[in-house]
Amino acid sequence: MRALRAHALTGPSALSVDEVADPSAPADGMVRIGVHAAGVGFVDTLVTRGLYQVRQEPPFIPGLEVAGLVEAAPAHSGLAVGDRVYASLPVGGCADTVWADEHLVAPLPDSLGFAAGAALVVNDHTAHVALVRRAGLRPGESMLVHGAGGGLGSAAVRIGTALGARVTAVASTPDRRAAAQEAGAEQVYGPDDWLDAVRGAGGADVIVDPVGGDVFDASLRALAPEGRLLTLGYVSGRIPSAPANRLLLRNSDVRGVNWLGLISAHPALFRSTAAALAGLLAAGMPGPTVVEYDFTDGARAFADLESRSVVGKAVLRLR
Repeated sequence: MRALRAHALTGPSALSVDEVADPSAPADGMVRIGVHAAGVGFVDTLVTRGLYQVRQEPPFIPGLEVAGLVEAAPAHSGLAVGDRVYASLPVGGCADTVWADEHLVAPLPDSLGFAAGAALVVNDHTAHVALVRRAGLRPGESMLVHGAGGGLGSAAVRIGTALGARVTAVASTPDRRAAAQEAGAEQVYGPDDWLDAVRGAGGADVIVDPVGGDVFDASLRALAPEGRLLTLGYVSGRIPSAPANRLLLRNSDVRGVNWLGLISAHPALFRSTAAALAGLLAAGMPGPTVVEYDFTDGARAFADLESRSVVGKAVLRLR
C-alpha cells in the first residue's frame, strides 16, 4: 500500500510517499478501513518535527484522522464491511489502509463526503466536547472564538451557532474573517480590534482559545461575569497562566480541554459525540470547509499548515 512517511524529524521536507506492506491487525477489537481521505492538522506538523508530547521515531506514518470504507470489523462492533465511516487514530492515518479501535470509529453522516468526514475527527469532536461537556454552553449565551479561520476555530463557530449561541469571531486575515462569517459568526474582528468591542458589549460568556500567550491574557479581561475561558492549545508558543484574583472577582473559570485525554478515559465519548454532531448536521449545520490535496502532494499540505496559509481543514485525498 501507499503511505506518507516521515524519514526524519525535520518537517515537510522529510515526507515522501512510499510503498509499504499492508498492516496486520495490531490487537483484537480493531476495524480495518480502506482510507479515502486523511485529515492533516497542527498536531501532525508538530509530530513530524518531534515537537509533540508523544514522540514518534522515523520512519513513521503521521495522521490522526481518516474517513473511508470498512474492510473488516468485529462482529459486536455494529459495523459491517462496506460501511462509510470516519475514525480517530493515534498515528498512521496517511496511508491506504489503517486499523482503528472500534470505539473510535463512527458512521459517516450521509450528507458528508469522505474529505469532510476526515475533517470532523479532531476539530468538530474537540469543539463539541469543549462547548457542551467542558463549557456547558447554553442557547442565547455569547461566545468568542479565537483563530476562527482555522480548522478548530471554524468548527467552534459552526457548532456554537448550531447550539444557539451568539458567536463573535477573531481571525487574522480578511479571507479568514470571511470564512468565519460564512461559518455563522455574527460579528468578526481582527486580532487588534476585538477586545474593546467585546468588553464594551459586556464580555463573553464562553471564550474558545486555541492560541494562548497574549490572546489568553486579553481573553481573561473579556469574560462576562461567570464566564468560562476554554484553553485548547498554544499556537502562539507561550503557555500562559491565570491570576486567581481575576477569576475570583469575576466569578469566572478557566477550563482545559484535552480531547484525546477524554476519549481515552471515556471510550463511549467518541461515538456519542459523533451521534450529536450527526444530529446537528441533519438539522442544518454546515459541514467543515476543507482544502483538498492529492495524496502524492501530501508534503505540501504540511508545509501550508506550517505557513498558516490553509483556511479551513487540510485533507489528503487518497481515492
